[in-house]
Amino acid sequence: MLLKNLTGALGFRTMALRALADSQAVWAGITCYAAGFLAYALARVYAYASVPEFIDGRSGLLSAGLGIDLAQGLIFLLFLFVPAIVALSNAFSDDGLGLSFSAVEYRAHIAALFPIWGAIYLVTAPLLLLLPHLLSIPGTAWEISVIRLLRMLLLGVYTFWAVMRLNYLSPARACGVFAVSALTIPIFFIVSMFIWSLPLLFLIPLIYLATGWMRNMGVGRAGTDDFQRNMRTLTLNPQNADAHYQLGRISLERGNTSAACEYFEAAVKITQEVAEYYYYFGFACARKKDWDNALEYYEKAYRLDQEYGQGDIFREVGKAYIHTGYIEKGIEFLDFFLSRRDADPEGRYWLAVALQKSGDTDKARLQLTLIIDQAKANPRFFRRRNREWIYRARSLVRELKD
Repeated sequence: MLLKNLTGALGFRTMALRALADSQAVWAGITCYAAGFLAYALARVYAYASVPEFIDGRSGLLSAGLGIDLAQGLIFLLFLFVPAIVALSNAFSDDGLGLSFSAVEYRAHIAALFPIWGAIYLVTAPLLLLLPHLLSIPGTAWEISVIRLLRMLLLGVYTFWAVMRLNYLSPARACGVFAVSALTIPIFFIVSMFIWSLPLLFLIPLIYLATGWMRNMGVGRAGTDDFQRNMRTLTLNPQNADAHYQLGRISLERGNTSAACEYFEAAVKITQEVAEYYYYFGFACARKKDWDNALEYYEKAYRLDQEYGQGDIFREVGKAYIHTGYIEKGIEFLDFFLSRRDADPEGRYWLAVALQKSGDTDKARLQLTLIIDQAKANPRFFRRRNREWIYRARSLVRELKD
């Protein structure tokens, strides 16, 4: 699938490019880039073996400089260039996301861009062996190979096109993103001139990862304590519905959806009158894409408590109806939900999806525009908390325009 989508992307097929991004295959992308880079470097060393002065100081000898160059390139792309591309695309799109980005967007750009860059290196490597000719740069003593110029041109064209398509930008805005992000190149070279300062590029992501690790470790320790306490409760009383429910919540937070469903199922078998148990059982089923059961348990929660979760149950029932093919019922529930929670971007996004499925693209576009307008008007913490739905709305509204 990766090869198929990569071939399509190299043919300027937007759907193939977005399929690469949706795969979130970060390590596969990095591997493709590294393989292409190594192939090009080997070809370069072989092509200019008779011109050692051209190799030294540029890409280095294979045994000395190649690994460093590859590492430096990955540092630059992963920690400077790609973050700049994503953040600037969000800022230039003027959709309320500002100069920021999420982990999902970051991984999507790596999964899409890195294989393309690696493929360009790989394709130009044999061409370098066939056409190793050098061109003199007028007014300087520098020389550059014809294939290197071709490679740089291809990298620029494909990167520009990918940024434009991935972020649904107009050509003018994509030019702005591309121009500003290019400023990261001299910044990197200036920093890399000072060996002592190069580790600073590592410190930024390491501090971020360490902070997240410590936060997750604290949450995980608390979750482990809660898990053990509830397991002791079940040992003493297997019919304790709340202990089953709490274990289900912990399993859900840990990403063990199957175990969560088992605990929630045990809870609702013991006690059939608690809306919260049915709600989270439906939520776990939705995580598994089991929308038929999700709808069943959401409806049971709704019958027990129509105000559960400050009315969230109306939104969840509406989503479940959409995913099970009952579009009109989904629209009905979501309309009612939004009449009470007008500023909820998730509910409005699913209403737009339902309207699109029903064929009313104009109303769908209106709902998506409202999400973006509300994001612009609301404070930063609102955008940060709801950025997934703002980002989805931006993507869908541009798909409707395509």
